[in-house]
Amino acid sequence: MSETRRLVVRDSGLLASVQDFGRLGVGALGVSPSGAADWFSARAANRLVGNADGRALIETTMNGATFDAMDRMTIAVTGADAPLWIDGKRKHSWRSLAVEAGDRIAIGPPASGLRSYLAIAGGIEISDVLGSAATDVGGGFGGRRLAAGDTLSVGVASSEPVAESAYESGAILALRPPLRLRALAGPDASRVGAAVIDELFASAFRGSARSSRQGLRLEGLAIAGGASDSISAGVCAGCVQLPGDGSPIVLLAEHQSTGGYPVALCVITADIPLAAQVRPGDEVRFERVDRTGARDALAAAAVSLRAIRPAANATTKDPDTAHLGRGFAEGASS
Repeated sequence: MSETRRLVVRDSGLLASVQDFGRLGVGALGVSPSGAADWFSARAANRLVGNADGRALIETTMNGATFDAMDRMTIAVTGADAPLWIDGKRKHSWRSLAVEAGDRIAIGPPASGLRSYLAIAGGIEISDVLGSAATDVGGGFGGRRLAAGDTLSVGVASSEPVAESAYESGAILALRPPLRLRALAGPDASRVGAAVIDELFASAFRGSARSSRQGLRLEGLAIAGGASDSISAGVCAGCVQLPGDGSPIVLLAEHQSTGGYPVALCVITADIPLAAQVRPGDEVRFERVDRTGARDALAAAAVSLRAIRPAANATTKDPDTAHLGRGFAEGASS
């Protein structure tokens, strides 16, 4: 197929945006990496439709979204445990699906999880800014949140999608609370002290309605030790910032710098997708893991992705964590 295909946004829900791997190496410019908050689901969706892992797709939040296909295309929806309808017929997520011209694609409110990913064979065609098509929603950088009436161009599919029912994901089951985020002691662990670290691992928190793509805010017992008494520093997704009010923040795709607050823990790369799927009110606990456990968990995620098949033009190596930030990649592998 050589002609441009189109997808029209009918209802963008609470928040829908175009995302990819995000921007690499621009932190020194004060620019957030952005990109898909749940990297695993975004990769899986692209692989299911035969795209390279980093092709631009649509991330929806909380109450779903609705789109009209103006041309024939192949789609896949992954991420949250959300109902999916095509032209009024209930369909399964986590698999490739054929959509005809005029069909309406409706992603409903999820039963568990927060964010869904809609990938289309060929990917969303949108101009790059600093090497990425990702939307920085908070910063208004690289585009804006999608709105009803927006028309998106779809690129040319470069390979065949994975056949229907070729992949079943256990990822949906993992989204049901209570949720456990495996974590290592962070770079400022000695600054806050061992007692604070122990308290973080022993406490139960709940996802806050104040969470965003910048970070998962947790509520519960206020943890002491979060004084902003040092200069701000660069961080990466997964870092757990401890601000002055004692409510931890797990930094996500649109994170900024620390603001001087200590980074007490680091959620491992493999569990960042889970952190991105925490809903307001979900119970969350941190689970202590060592570096070997962190590497094993990432390797297990790679095995799950391989079950789909290597995406077109994508590396066959284990999940490339470069899009999560250099510091995180090093932390996860060290």
